[in-house]
Amino acid sequence: MVTTLENHHSEILYDIQDVMDDAKTRDYVKDISRSEHTTIASIMTRDIVTLDHTKTAHDAIIAMMQKRTGSIIITAYGKPFGIVTERDLARIVAAVHVPARCLILSYLASRPLICASPTQTIQEASYLMGKYNIDHLPILEKDEIVGMVTTRDLAMYLFYA
Repeated sequence: MVTTLENHHSEILYDIQDVMDDAKTRDYVKDISRSEHTTIASIMTRDIVTLDHTKTAHDAIIAMMQKRTGSIIITAYGKPFGIVTERDLARIVAAVHVPARCLILSYLASRPLICASPTQTIQEASYLMGKYNIDHLPILEKDEIVGMVTTRDLAMYLFYA
């Protein structure tokens, strides 16, 4: 009798799991189809932190902590030059036995800067981020950074859409 009940409960659990998986799949497809028409301007973060390429890794760490951000756009002569992320800084500072105050951002910045336009769709942004294996996608309009889309932004959009 005990084995029969156990089997019965596991069958019910599998049935419920199948229904939930099917519902999740339908919602996911619906959200993705919605993203074909939604531009990244609607989900991008507009408060972007920038630092000049002559600043140091220490300056970037302090700015990230103060602004509570995971990346900083590096500029050279007022134009976007590259990007430095928390992960970049953690890896470099841990691997190199040089103080963070001595590491210049122009050498640390990831280049070339992969950017998108605010008129591009969420699907196009997702494709770019996957293609270049990046978690932070700067949004460029008329040679100025106007926003940033992260993988977290995309996940939150899909979750709440």
